[in-house]
Amino acid sequence: MRQGLKGTAMTADSSPENTTPPEEPSAIVRNLGMIKAAAIIMGVLIIILTLIVVGTIASRLAKMSAPPEAMTITVPGGTDIRSASRDGSGMLLVVDTPQGQQIWQVSASGKRLQTITIVSE
Repeated sequence: MRQGLKGTAMTADSSPENTTPPEEPSAIVRNLGMIKAAAIIMGVLIIILTLIVVGTIASRLAKMSAPPEAMTITVPGGTDIRSASRDGSGMLLVVDTPQGQQIWQVSASGKRLQTITIVSE
């Protein structure tokens, strides 16, 4: 050990050059806790909303069931089916009845939804 440094303690420089006040931290450092909280909240919201979207899609796909392979439609006596065509939600039937010609809209399950009677003048 050197003789000149023995027993001396390090002290802050008291010269006028080192009397500047400490700098204030930047806005990012001051608000770091709030930024972290906002990021966590937004992450949780993204996860929740993604689950909601996936759940909605899954429930809508579950509601869209395949139409039955075989369907039985009961028609009144004396009724003849002239033509049938399939649309997105069921079938359209053109039938001849004793009262005249009719168009029936039939659901995919075989239930008659609408009847249109064609009357000639």
